[in-house]
Amino acid sequence: MIYFIAHIANLLFTSNLVYRHVPDPYMDEIFHIPQAQQYCQGNYFTWDPKITTPPGLYITSNVLIYLSKSLFELNDLCTVHALRVTNALFSIGLYLVLAAFFKRNRLYALTLAWLPVSHFYSFVYYTDSGSTFFVLLSYLLLKKKKYHLSGIAGMISLTFRQTNVIWVCLFMMLTIIETLSSKGLSNPSFESIDGWDKSNHMAGLHFPQLFYFTSFLSFFTLPFWNIQQITQFIYQLTIKRVVYSLISTIIALYLVHKYTYEHPFILSDNRHYSFYVWRKIYKRHWSIKYLLTPIYIISGQFNLHKLGKETTFLFILGYVITLILTLVPSPLLEFRYFIIPALFYMIHTPPPSTRSTVLALLFYICIQASTMYLFIYKPFVWQNEPNELQRFIW
Repeated sequence: MIYFIAHIANLLFTSNLVYRHVPDPYMDEIFHIPQAQQYCQGNYFTWDPKITTPPGLYITSNVLIYLSKSLFELNDLCTVHALRVTNALFSIGLYLVLAAFFKRNRLYALTLAWLPVSHFYSFVYYTDSGSTFFVLLSYLLLKKKKYHLSGIAGMISLTFRQTNVIWVCLFMMLTIIETLSSKGLSNPSFESIDGWDKSNHMAGLHFPQLFYFTSFLSFFTLPFWNIQQITQFIYQLTIKRVVYSLISTIIALYLVHKYTYEHPFILSDNRHYSFYVWRKIYKRHWSIKYLLTPIYIISGQFNLHKLGKETTFLFILGYVITLILTLVPSPLLEFRYFIIPALFYMIHTPPPSTRSTVLALLFYICIQASTMYLFIYKPFVWQNEPNELQRFIW
């Protein structure tokens, strides 16, 4: 109960800060909030063509507002702050889902719920919180063998983000493997699953996204590592694994050379942290993207090694295929696209020691506090929009 109370207190405190200092819609909220307000007014067939995600978020807010009006006779619930509360509620739901996965380790559940990139979006009106909640809820229900409810939650997740269909397919595959002890897997097919406005979200082949993801995953699981795991990984190096690593590095170098894509947004939008990662690291010298390749390979091998300790080859194969189908088609490096695959990974690796978990929680709190401080208290102005405050965001 203490961890649940801590989570609620965090949400209340931070939501109040955002409410007081960022009262107006910001960035993608300028599309999402007016669209939700159209739904509040009953205009269900009015749609902003610039929105690239389905209407699940707006429908959810609409239902919550209707229930609040009916049960508590509250009015004026379609404001910016009230709509943002939708994602705070999803954050509560996410904690409860994670707590159900780790009934004997609620501290670890709280730590995962406070994964900085995921937790940040609990305070703004984006689709990520709802998407993450329903995908992981679907998986939890699957693990509990409540297949019909899992299917319903999975279908609801598609109303938040289209690419969640890939995760639903993975869950179906895992069900087949578990139920029928399947001896093989068919190759899943994939077509473009973008939304209505495709001008900035055209599907293509962006294989380096896999390398960015494994780096992201290694960074946020770093406090969970221990000397024993690293030593075991090194001791298990064989000639075969070294040869495999060299071949993987050569392939990765080719993919980096052939498929690295600099999206116009990542070069021009200095509100996102990915802009600074790209400018400070990748744009520092043309060779950096190649020099990082061995690190990608080592990172990926170590992460898969940890995952393989608790899962099967078919599970890992399905997970990797899911990563490819969800990340590679995206041309834009956005850290929020890594939330679901990162949490799914952490659910399937054994919880670390209490010491490591506390260290990770403090690490996450420091990052979250820093990013929220910059978001709330360090706005800046673009010369071409002198009357509009810009803010740092994931």
